Parts: sequence; structure tokens; C-alpha cells
Amino acid sequence: NVTLTDKDGNVTVVDKTWTFLKDADGKMRIMAHHSSLPYLPPSSSELTEAEVLAAQEGWGEALVKIATTFDTQGLPAAKTLAAEIVDAAYGYQAGPVLFKPTLATGDQTFRTTREGALAYFVGDDAKYPNDGGFALKGWRDVKIENSAVRIDGNTAQTMGWVIITDKDGNVTKVDKTWTFFKDAEGAVRIVSHHSSLPYTPAPAPAAAPAPAAVASAPSAPVAQTITTTIAVETSVAFGAGLVVGGLVGHFW
Repeated sequence: NVTLTDKDGNVTVVDKTWTFLKDADGKMRIMAHHSSLPYLPPSSSELTEAEVLAAQEGWGEALVKIATTFDTQGLPAAKTLAAEIVDAAYGYQAGPVLFKPTLATGDQTFRTTREGALAYFVGDDAKYPNDGGFALKGWRDVKIENSAVRIDGNTAQTMGWVIITDKDGNVTKVDKTWTFFKDAEGAVRIVSHHSSLPYTPAPAPAAAPAPAAVASAPSAPVAQTITTTIAVETSVAFGAGLVVGGLVGHFW
């Protein structure tokens, strides 16, 4: 095997066969050169929920271990440990990892390379000046509450909350989505990781005050009948006729 590492820390392993010939002048020359990527057969076993939960628990324990190592042994030891954890927990060996950290922004929001992931966790990288080291914040406990776990062959997705407590008892709750992949060697690795702070809605606007009551003017009478009593029967009939006529005229 030939193992190559690029400037971003991405590693490529290649199967290699050479044939060398020493010529009459004593120089070594390549006469045959075969190169290919290693064959990766499909995983022979499917992921189980127990393996997924164990991978999640291992991630939480690793975060606490980096934090306590930093507190007791300093940054160099924490960086060394974090590099080992990133290599073991994430799938950067096989290609880009879809990693969107909680506290990343701008052009460096997405950390698809090993170098970017390591900078997010422990900082101390001039290429990532805004990274202070998320794993160095004194974490002491991690609890994971899954909303759902979906398994499809050797791949699994999880979504839920990660609740992290620091050494002062401060608690941070994060929305988390992971995709895990079980490789040909049986190692379970993170190939997608999205993290964000929970959405906090804006407060509802205050209710508008009720309008003040306005007194209404008395309504005009529909009809007013004045009669002069000449004869009782005649005046009553005539007055009633005026009232009825007034109502009909009012509605029509």
C-alpha cells in the first residue's frame, strides 16, 4: 500500500505494484507500475440499533475525554487525542464527511475535511481563525435523546437532542442529526453530522387596546301621528293608517 496525505489532511490509500530494473549504468528504473484503489466489498453485516447507540455514546465520551485532557494536560495532548478520535469516529478516510458544526459560520460553515473537523474541535489552526475549540469548553457529561433511529442495511440515521453539561453545571442543548456507516472492517463511522442550536421563536406581539366606547344618538321615531279627536272611531282609524303608512315608507 501507498498512503498519501494532502495539505488538508485527507488520506488516500492505494494498492501499488512496481517492477524495478538496475541498468548497466547502475541506475534504478521502474519497468512496471500498477496502481489501484483498494477493493471495498459490501459490508457483510447490517448495522444494529445497539451498534448505533454505542457509537453515539462513544462520541459523547470522547468529547468529555478531550475536554478533561485539555484541562489536565494542556492543548498539545488534547490535540493529539482529538486527532485520534476524529480518525476513529468519522469517515474521512473514505471521502468527504458532511459535517455542519453548531458554531461554524461563513465560508467555513461546512467541515467536509479532516483538517476542518479537527480545527473545530480543538482550534489552534491559523486557517480557521474563528475556531476556539468546541471540545475544550470544560464538558463533563453528555446525554443523547433520540427522536428516531432509522437503519437501512449498513447505514443508519439518527435525529434528536444532545444535552451537554460543563464543569460549572451549565447545560447546552443541541439539535443533532447523524448518519453512521459500517465499513468493510466492521467499524461504525460518522459520514454525516448536522448540529444546530434549537429554534427560539420571537415573542408574540402585544394585543392592541380595545377601542373606546362611543355613545350613539337616539334614533328618530319611525313615524309620529298626531290626531285631533273629532270622533273617537274616526281618529283612531286615521291614526293607525298613518303609522302603518310610515313603516312601509321607511322600509321601502
